Amino acid sequence: MVQCGAVLVGPAMLSAQSVAAPEELLKALPERSLPELETILKTSLENGPSILIRRWEAEQSRENARAARAPMLPSVYASVNGGVILEQRATEGTQDEPDRVVAAALYNFGISQPLFHWGALSKGYEVGKLYRAISARNVEETRRLLAIDLRRRYFDLVLAHGSVRLEQKNIAELEAELELAKKRVADGFAASTESGTVESKLIVARISLQRLTNDYDLLRRNFARLTGLPIARLPESVAELPAVPELDKVIKALSGDTGGVPSVRLLNSQDTVKAERLNYEINRTRLKPKFGLSFSVGQDNRNADNDQLKQKVLITSWNAFATMNWTLFDGFSANAAQRASLARLRAEETNRSQIEQQDSDERRADVAKLQYAWRLLQEAEKNLSGARGAVTALEKDVAAGWAPRSTVDDAKRSLDLTIQSTNASRAEFYTALATYFSNRGIDPALHLGVE
Repeated sequence: MVQCGAVLVGPAMLSAQSVAAPEELLKALPERSLPELETILKTSLENGPSILIRRWEAEQSRENARAARAPMLPSVYASVNGGVILEQRATEGTQDEPDRVVAAALYNFGISQPLFHWGALSKGYEVGKLYRAISARNVEETRRLLAIDLRRRYFDLVLAHGSVRLEQKNIAELEAELELAKKRVADGFAASTESGTVESKLIVARISLQRLTNDYDLLRRNFARLTGLPIARLPESVAELPAVPELDKVIKALSGDTGGVPSVRLLNSQDTVKAERLNYEINRTRLKPKFGLSFSVGQDNRNADNDQLKQKVLITSWNAFATMNWTLFDGFSANAAQRASLARLRAEETNRSQIEQQDSDERRADVAKLQYAWRLLQEAEKNLSGARGAVTALEKDVAAGWAPRSTVDDAKRSLDLTIQSTNASRAEFYTALATYFSNRGIDPALHLGVE
């Protein structure tokens, strides 16, 4: 598993940083030599399931920020009741008063506006905007991590398919060996146990092939789910990953400089610290008086002058008030909220410091991993060149009659194993290279198709 830092990447950042990126390294990225991988990256980084989920989460945060601004704006309310009122009156000891029927529309309309809440409302809106920014960054961060994961999983598919092919060749050889063993037993040139031994090996190989095939099928399904593509649209794995161009001088010249754009992880932590500081300040205002204005107009059916002895009439009231709401005691809830918010603030500040150091350490480690992967790859390429050279030389010896055909078969078997191990070394280098660019905010895969 590749451990990656979190980096915010934007088109402007890419163009600014790419000038400093060695062009040879950019050309060595695997998608430059694997068009099918480039197509997968282009499609999945736009419409992959994880990207769509992050975009919907970002939309939620945008709406939450709008909701956080709402308490700062006027609140308007209205109610209307239209119909008929029947009043039946009776006075004790006297003749009943006649019934009264009133057709009326009773209504109430009002508007209230907070004036002074000790900055709590504006700070609440600022908190909403901070979380909106965090969610927006998370979209790009998910794309960045997905670009690395897609490459790694593509390489896993290549290696898994290579293992299946090797086992298939092994089974074919064992089947040929079994036929020969049976013939030798039938002709009396070998004991019956010889064919039994080969049959046992063949059974084990077929079981192994079933396991490897199942693993490969699961990897393909997981890869398809990650990309959002139907499994039928996934390209077949290549037999051999493209060779890496000569990069020895460039790789060795890389320094452990930790420069680059700030990581999303760090930016998000900084914004979380700001949000918690604002939340703490908001909680400090909970027991302070809140001031505002209220205007309303309404029509009601009630006794004139609020005199119960007078007949009810329709009365329209116009009201304008300065308001104050003051919670004097809430069972120490406000105090507890302040302490909890302060504890979260201290935790986030500590986490921010840890992330700053972690980002620096990871970027230094990227260079060391890339240089290490390059050294392993150089040795693997030497072994591959030697294995291919051995096959060519032995084929010439067999053609000249100097060596048996079996020596070439053994050399080809060794070549197949060497190709598989070289694929693993190339995959490790390609992943380290992509991680190096990604953790510095200059992964070109994030801008495939962007003009």
